[in-house]
Amino acid sequence: MSSNNPFGPFDFEQLKKMLEQLGLGDASQLNLEDLLAQVSRMGQAGGGAMFGMTNADRDPDAAWRTTLAAARQIAAEAGGDPELTPPERAAVVDTERLAQSWLSAVTSFQETGRPARAITRGAWLEETGDGWRAVVEPIINGIAEALQRGAAAGATEETDPLTQMLAPMLRSSASLIYRDRLKRELGRVAGDVLTGTEIGFNLLGSSDVVMIPSNVAAFTRDLDASDNDVVLYLLVREAARQRLFHNVGWLAPQLSALLGHFAREITIDFDALSENFRPENLTELSLEDVIAVGESVRGSFFQPASTDTQVEILERLEVLLALVEGWVSHVSSRATAPWMPNAPQLDEVIHRRRASASPVTSVFKELLGLDLHPRLLRDAKNLWAAVEHHRGPEGRDAVWGHPDLLPVRTDLADPLAFAAQGHEEAREDDLDAELRKLLGN
Repeated sequence: MSSNNPFGPFDFEQLKKMLEQLGLGDASQLNLEDLLAQVSRMGQAGGGAMFGMTNADRDPDAAWRTTLAAARQIAAEAGGDPELTPPERAAVVDTERLAQSWLSAVTSFQETGRPARAITRGAWLEETGDGWRAVVEPIINGIAEALQRGAAAGATEETDPLTQMLAPMLRSSASLIYRDRLKRELGRVAGDVLTGTEIGFNLLGSSDVVMIPSNVAAFTRDLDASDNDVVLYLLVREAARQRLFHNVGWLAPQLSALLGHFAREITIDFDALSENFRPENLTELSLEDVIAVGESVRGSFFQPASTDTQVEILERLEVLLALVEGWVSHVSSRATAPWMPNAPQLDEVIHRRRASASPVTSVFKELLGLDLHPRLLRDAKNLWAAVEHHRGPEGRDAVWGHPDLLPVRTDLADPLAFAAQGHEEAREDDLDAELRKLLGN
């Protein structure tokens, strides 16, 4: 029997274990014809959507639109998504103008020239949709590759036909589970995010300073500060972050390239899937049964970063995001110090929010298995303060002129040495070279 398996063989012992976990009985006692017959019956009697192409496989655009629509519904059901009133829109525009005037006094980065906007939760999802899709579709598309990478070379020609039937089943099942998680996480983060780029990445596709008033209202409900002060402080931070992304042309592509590279290195924990995939009656298996597995494997869907490449990418993302947020915090503190006596308290509120397990801070862990810790943020803020002390505001901002000039993790531990010495020499390694290829540089 010749093999034409496009997915690669399973290790036969792993295959037998998986079949038993799927409810097929003692696979070691079944011959190939029996196994093929049982799998075929599964495909004909309710599990057919898992064999071959799903709707998402046939029309990825339609699948993405469905995912976003489901996320919008989840966000709306969690707390409503009221239409914005003209006064709410005008308040964001007017407050942002004040925030920009304060920022212009403390940074050499110019305004984006785009008007500020108040938007709804649903609008935030729509405007970040393409950005999210670019982040997560490599994972969805890579699930089949993860299956193939995880397969051992111990299969024989006899097991290839069975492998060919089972691989699409697991691929489609894992894709369905991930899409279900995706809509839930996007719905949660849309109901939590306060400003357009609070997650640390600019997925908006524009340089607009945007705020989600309904989420801000929920956030300020229990704070011991006036709503106006909180809105102003949040807009100072958002405007600073957008100035940084707008003026540092390589920053957003570098973050996207690192995310894409990390996504390609992801390994799926198929043991976690198979251990939870035990329906009562396989002949009545439904999509709802498959989706339910997603809830039972939350937190264990992705295997932790383990390869040297994954760990290195994770560390670079941590440092780069810490440098972004540290710069935003430092510049925002400098901008508000002369005008807002309670700015230090508001900065502490934001720091605690970033250190908490809110949807905004946990979304990348849930969707990519990317666990970014906030411990470096204070070090990064101190570093930018030290650089400004030694070189002034323009010298501080000039560090963003090229990625090779940026501090590395060891510099965050000794910011005064970095600020005094400059570290202007280029430092490039193999991962830098690969990222340069991805960015077309």
